[in-house]
Amino acid sequence: MVAKIPSSGAGLSQRSGSCEGLVAYLEKEVQGQWFGLDREDVPAAEVVATLDRNKRNLNRDADKYYQVVLAPSQAELRHIGSDPEKLRAYTRAAMEQYAANFGKDIEGRDLVYFAKVEHERSTGPADRAVQVGDVARGQAKEGPQAHVHVIVSRTENLARYTERKKSGELDRKNPFHLSPLTNHKDTQRGVVQGGFERKQFSERVEQAFDQAFAYERPLTETFRYAHTMKHGTPEQCAALRVQAIQEQQAAQQRQAVQQVAAQPSVATEQRPPLAVPAPAQAQQPAVQPEPPRPQLPPAVEQAPAPKKDRTQGPKM
Repeated sequence: MVAKIPSSGAGLSQRSGSCEGLVAYLEKEVQGQWFGLDREDVPAAEVVATLDRNKRNLNRDADKYYQVVLAPSQAELRHIGSDPEKLRAYTRAAMEQYAANFGKDIEGRDLVYFAKVEHERSTGPADRAVQVGDVARGQAKEGPQAHVHVIVSRTENLARYTERKKSGELDRKNPFHLSPLTNHKDTQRGVVQGGFERKQFSERVEQAFDQAFAYERPLTETFRYAHTMKHGTPEQCAALRVQAIQEQQAAQQRQAVQQVAAQPSVATEQRPPLAVPAPAQAQQPAVQPEPPRPQLPPAVEQAPAPKKDRTQGPKM
């Protein structure tokens, strides 16, 4: 997660005047679709009018508005599916942290801001691939690229301030002027009290994302790790690298244990059910068929025996 408050760039050269130039620049990808604390689909003309109107007791050359950029990493975007509704909800949570970071006991509704979600980004001079000549400047970046631009008034919400003052809730004579680019950090004495700790803001919006979407952030993806690698001492960088390696090894071990634990259950689920034989039925002894009786040949009629001739011959 990258949360930055640029002091220069497209549309930011005239912060002492109208925000019309910045709003027009941010209309480049899609027209309209601005949102605020409790509003959706705000027209660009209304964004300009509302922000330009919300100012009091500021010198001509003083900043009138600021830009906040919230750029989730591709891993974070995949975690939420680059859902614009979730990005809008996260933006409102981040602006609560923006208000709290001034240390003046204010909240998101004490701000006047409008934001827009963009889904495309192009390569610029700060990209390493452009610096080494691998990619041309201005080329569309690959993968999920959704990010949010917020324009916020320097003066606190005048309508809410006036209402609270009339009700006796506030006794301040003037509204707050809120600059995130101030060099004061939690100042307790002098004309300027409070301040804005930009490192703390980056960590707060990072934690807001993790809590809102149950994102388990590796150490190497934290603002603390990136800031230490860039600004820390060699000893601090080495210690954090060791911690990151140990965390990675512990995560791999947990993953291996989970895979082993899941294998028996998977095998059980995929094993076909055993065939249960039907109960044996009592078998009746087979009845042997009677052998066929031999057929006697038909009786043959015998001719009658010849009669003896009883005629006697002459006696000698």
